[in-house]
Amino acid sequence: MQHESPLALLSRLSASECGVFHGGEAVRHGISRKQLGGLCANGVLERVLPDTYRMVAVARSNEQLLRAALLWGGDHAVADRRSAGELYRLEGVRASRPEIVVPRAVRGTSPRVIVRHSDDRSALMVRRVRTLAATGVECTLVQLATALGDEAFEVACEDARRRRLTSVAALRAYVDRFGAPGRTGIRTMRRMLGQLDPVHAARSTLEVKARRLLVAHGFTGFVREFPLVWRGRTYRYDFAFPDTSTILETNGRRWHDDPSDYEHDNEKWSVPGRHGYRIVLATWDKVTRHPEHLMHELATTSAA
Repeated sequence: MQHESPLALLSRLSASECGVFHGGEAVRHGISRKQLGGLCANGVLERVLPDTYRMVAVARSNEQLLRAALLWGGDHAVADRRSAGELYRLEGVRASRPEIVVPRAVRGTSPRVIVRHSDDRSALMVRRVRTLAATGVECTLVQLATALGDEAFEVACEDARRRRLTSVAALRAYVDRFGAPGRTGIRTMRRMLGQLDPVHAARSTLEVKARRLLVAHGFTGFVREFPLVWRGRTYRYDFAFPDTSTILETNGRRWHDDPSDYEHDNEKWSVPGRHGYRIVLATWDKVTRHPEHLMHELATTSAA
């Protein structure tokens, strides 16, 4: 009977882990430490963490390095913070290094991994995301509250809400249950929950930027997703100021590549005038490069 070669065995062992494996697991399958050392010396393997290796033939990726960190961290290691956010594909969230959370009894450290300690498994809300153990969405967002800037944090929260990974009600429930005094991220999350529309999530990063711009310039009396009906069809607008009959609508180019979208928007933009509303369009260029001009346009339109 022909025996499986060490390289074939390691390839099979690491196939489901993006090319990474734990040395102890390889030894249990009959690979000697000397063979592992020889494969490293010949450039077939790379030791990325203590007793944790990657197959050099498999392209390096954030997910691969995260899987290596979780193998190194042990059976109870969980993807945390930016790494968990990246697993959920939260908009704008990327991990420069793997971030994991492990029980307090696990004391290993490495400059290649950001390690947090917690024994409160209920607060972690551990779940499987693409076969990996990760903190729950609500826990992840609370941890991201202090890891991201205010705008980036709002973008991530709104993306999670838009894709129905969570809701304001679910986030409030999590904060109420696990928001112990002094816990990292709780205060920032409470403040963010006070700013988000409880029903309607922002549909894009541009809409988040526009909301923050309005608030920064004192325009706070707006209604989100304001409905106007025409010929039995309801059209919704990003920001409406009913007191001055003014609408601010974000207009990102990427939403209008489809001809049907173009026709829909032409009709949508004509509806406010039929109800006596004036409309101001907030493009990416206006919001990010000429915010003062946009705010002046809004103020002038509102006063007309």
